[in-house]
Amino acid sequence: MPIGNLFKINQYNRNKFCTKVIDASAPSADFYFLVVMSTIIVAMGILSANIILVIGGMLVTPLLSPILALSLGIVINEKRVIIRSLRILLTALILAFIVSLVVGLVSHIPISRSEIIFIMKPSLFTLLIAIVAGLAASYAWVKPVLTDTLPGVAVTVTLIPPLTAIGLALAHAEWGILRDVLGAFCLNIIGIILACILVFSLMEFYKAKRQAVEEVKEEEKVIKKEKKIKEINKINKKAD
Repeated sequence: MPIGNLFKINQYNRNKFCTKVIDASAPSADFYFLVVMSTIIVAMGILSANIILVIGGMLVTPLLSPILALSLGIVINEKRVIIRSLRILLTALILAFIVSLVVGLVSHIPISRSEIIFIMKPSLFTLLIAIVAGLAASYAWVKPVLTDTLPGVAVTVTLIPPLTAIGLALAHAEWGILRDVLGAFCLNIIGIILACILVFSLMEFYKAKRQAVEEVKEEEKVIKKEKKIKEINKINKKAD
């Protein structure tokens, strides 16, 4: 298959992806609930050195979707999409950090006893893995025929384990481990974003700028409407 055809998609699929990724990364209670649940599962997996739990948490986490949305915003050069995606991503990262910190504080299991934690070290290999994972993730999300592969792709994108390990390491004052997992996390997120930008550029996603902006505007309208309903309900409660 020629490389040109590999990254060739029609406008319908570009627009469809924009709708899917904005919906998947919407700042809803469901989204943040899954962030919390995945962090707890991964934290328990790291502390108990149970790789099955860590993988399970990686399958649950929705962190990839705001990263895809952020990369899309960069490719289409749309400030509105970038700021929106950054805000959601940073909120999710802070939430995951706080949850992992709390788990670490209430846990009596030293994080240094977990073999899994020592796998998370910053290196060129870590960056290369993140780039390959980002290529696979962005490609699979765009191609409708590859929807069944998304759970497998979620496992390759190793964001939640090092992020969770940051909170655990801080809770146990393991400064050497904290430095390593923080470096691994930074390399992972940089590699994934760079890979997504490359894929979206090759797929000419700048042609879907209007669709992406419309999806974000629609999301903003829904959020404003929900806020107004809450305000009205508060006023009605006070009146009663």
